[in-house]
Amino acid sequence: MSLIIQDGVILDIVLLRFIPLVSCSDSAAIINFIARLCFSHRTLSQESSRKLTQSWNNRNLSSVPVDLDVRIRRLDLSNNFIRQLHTLELPYLEQLDLSNNQLDLISEGLFENLVRLEQLNLSRNDLNNNLGNNSKLKMTGNALTRLSHKLFTESKSLRAIAIDDNLISEIEEGTFESLIQLEVLNLAKNNLAHICDFKLRQVKFLNLSRNSVEFFVTHEDSRLYRLEVLDLSHNKLLYFPIVPKMNRLRYLYLQNNMIGSYSEAAVVSETNSLYSEITLSLLLSLETLNLSYNCLQSIIWDVRNDSDSGPLRQLFFRSLKHLDLQSNRLVYISPPFLSALTQIERLNLQDNSVQPCTSADHLGRTLKHLNLKGNGIKMLQPNTFQGTSLVSLSLAKNPSLVMQEGALEGVQTTLQSLIISEINLTSSRLLSLPCMPALTHLNVSNNLLDTIPRSLSCSPLREIDIRHNVFITLNPSLIRALSTNLTVMHISGNPFNCCDNRWLMVLNETEITVPDISEAESTGSHGVSSAVTTLPHLEACSRLSGQHDMQAFFKPHQHCFDFQL
Repeated sequence: MSLIIQDGVILDIVLLRFIPLVSCSDSAAIINFIARLCFSHRTLSQESSRKLTQSWNNRNLSSVPVDLDVRIRRLDLSNNFIRQLHTLELPYLEQLDLSNNQLDLISEGLFENLVRLEQLNLSRNDLNNNLGNNSKLKMTGNALTRLSHKLFTESKSLRAIAIDDNLISEIEEGTFESLIQLEVLNLAKNNLAHICDFKLRQVKFLNLSRNSVEFFVTHEDSRLYRLEVLDLSHNKLLYFPIVPKMNRLRYLYLQNNMIGSYSEAAVVSETNSLYSEITLSLLLSLETLNLSYNCLQSIIWDVRNDSDSGPLRQLFFRSLKHLDLQSNRLVYISPPFLSALTQIERLNLQDNSVQPCTSADHLGRTLKHLNLKGNGIKMLQPNTFQGTSLVSLSLAKNPSLVMQEGALEGVQTTLQSLIISEINLTSSRLLSLPCMPALTHLNVSNNLLDTIPRSLSCSPLREIDIRHNVFITLNPSLIRALSTNLTVMHISGNPFNCCDNRWLMVLNETEITVPDISEAESTGSHGVSSAVTTLPHLEACSRLSGQHDMQAFFKPHQHCFDFQL
């Protein structure tokens, strides 16, 4: 006879051999023997099942029993006197019932090793008596699928709950409402599809990112909500969330959704536009709004009546400082919307299709950082950014861009960072740039430059990027002039002539660092490229010029919108 065992459970009993000839008097004994084996098999199987489910209910326990079988799936510790919970090493546990105890301490990391936990019951405990030690509860990375309204019934002093990275698709009404001191709730990385009646007025930080949320609707009332940070990024939102009428919302993250993806009929579109306007008008405290990676095609924002007979009035975002609209489908932004951004400091419009123009007054002196990379901009008219206080400007990846003379008029004294890479810029067009006395960072990489204009020497440049142009040499006197402030220079991807080494010698004498020196190449008199490396004998190149291919050596150290006021 042998036992077949899998994962500690007896699956079958096999009789390997029988006595071939038995007397009739022995038949009853054999049958009885087999019956006992079968009974034993059932008993062992039931015992194994009991081992997978252990109940310590009503045992007057003051602590969790030691040496629990690591294979157990269900553990019932309810109706005891357990006060403290420490780390449980039960990797297969799926259900844990700790209700009706005296829990006032749950150690940090308790749930880290309960990777298969699906159901947890902590109701009717004394967690509210342990504010200092148990103000935070973390159940990250388990397999919870549903949150019961009884889960935190007696845990009224919880201030922070993290149940992220689970499989939650349902939250019963009343699960969090009783936690009147709850300020931080993290439900990221779950399977939530709709938030249809949000009414957690006490919560300040709510993270619902990386779910499958299509709608976020706040409970209809006029009470003040304390919510300051709402993260709905990486979901499936089709519309702008309906936020509380009375709110303190400061940070709203909506990136990587599907807002604006529906192509609607005119009436529906008009209704949705009005809804968006009314909703946005409630965000009077909003400082940061991230709408990047959505499907917006236009932003309409018009003055409106409060009533049919009332006067027209303009709505303003009096607190909004950072607006990210990168990677939408924007072709139009209405001037009233830009005018409403009275405190805007940073505006990211990268990878859209908007065209700047120069007619009306729309953005004020608060704007400091503007990103227009990858918009297919054709022309920058004179005074395009007049009236702003731009500190950084990116016009990169607009390959057909023509910057008319005076395009930077009005911001040439404030600009500290200018990115004009990948715009097919030639040296003659670069000459049209004005003197920029505050400029410290300049990126002109991936263009058609063969010289650096001397006008740049009036700028206190600390870093310059000239990678992937057509430089054969650099002006030694200009390098010496720039070296007063310049600390970093990127040069790789240019066909430098190794034997015109004067600029190399000057560069070698400075403290300028060249981080990409190992990637730089030089071209000898026969057109053969070689790596730019280090060697103390710079004069060798001039001595052998015209005779051999050399290495250069030195010490590495459509619709438009306006910005005017």
